[in-house]
Amino acid sequence: MNIFKKAEPVTHDYTKRYWGHDYTFDPIDDGKKARMMGWGRGIKKGDYLIFQNGKGTTRYQVKKIEYKRDPNDMWFADVEFAPRN
Repeated sequence: MNIFKKAEPVTHDYTKRYWGHDYTFDPIDDGKKARMMGWGRGIKKGDYLIFQNGKGTTRYQVKKIEYKRDPNDMWFADVEFAPRN
């Protein structure tokens, strides 16, 4: 029995933007990667972020995330495009 079972990635829906649940998105390499700044809690490395993209949505996977102390829900992240299978 493995007590150190790896947690499954969580998907965070950022298609609706509002105070305390928002982001900036700076694309890198034609949008295959991006550097982000955002607000919200509970996002971890390996999780997915969903964004509005025209009439559809786009999914990115968090490769690195760092939360700030003030405000404590502010984060900086490196993300990578993650098409759905």
